[in-house]
Amino acid sequence: MKNKITISLLLLIFLFITGCSDYQEDFTFTGTVEEILVEEEMLVIKEYDGVEGRKGGNIYEIPVDNEEKYSIGQKLEVTVFSNTDDDVWDLDRMKFELKTVAD
Repeated sequence: MKNKITISLLLLIFLFITGCSDYQEDFTFTGTVEEILVEEEMLVIKEYDGVEGRKGGNIYEIPVDNEEKYSIGQKLEVTVFSNTDDDVWDLDRMKFELKTVAD
C-alpha cells in the first residue's frame, strides 16, 4: 500500500513538472501600474525605458489573481513566459511573474 502511494505521488510530481515545462521565458520588462481593471482582473502596465514601440513605453494588460495587491504608480518587474514561438500577445498562451521594484 505504501509503495502505491509513493509511486502515485512521484507520478503526480512528474506530471506537474512536465506540464509546467511547456512555458519558457520570453522577455522581462519594468513598468508602472497605470490602471487597475477590477472586473477584468488585469493591470495596465506602462513599460519605462522601453526601446521599442511607443516613444513613451509600451503598454501591456497583464492578468492577475488578486488586483488588490497592487496600486496605481507601483513599479513592477514583469517576466513573461510563453508556450508558443509565435510573436503574438495571446494571454491564453502566456503566464506572468510580477515582482515589486524598490524605488
